Amino acid sequence: MARKSRLRTKLMFQRDTRTKDTDGFEEADWADKGERFCSVEPLQGREYWDAHAVLGSQGLKIRTHYDTTITDVEPDRWRMKNGSTIYDIISMVNVDEENRWMEFLCTTGTGVLD
Repeated sequence: MARKSRLRTKLMFQRDTRTKDTDGFEEADWADKGERFCSVEPLQGREYWDAHAVLGSQGLKIRTHYDTTITDVEPDRWRMKNGSTIYDIISMVNVDEENRWMEFLCTTGTGVLD
């Protein structure tokens, strides 16, 4: 379980608000939804290799306190950002369904198989 001292990375949660340009093509436009302190841990062992084989990028487990602002996360329309690093959300879990912790499985990297 994550302790307070481990929630040391400040991440901005962003939602994709797509708009159409004059030619009718959709353009991604990311709206900030709030910053949260999180713990960011790389997947290790079998978790890492399974994610790497399928996705071709670095897998991460990100954990933060439960927050109603980010409970409606849709993996294909949300992401997290830390400076220039983008974390694409694969899935979200309300840990033990207790509304205390939220855990995200994310990837970062090129997404191209080595």
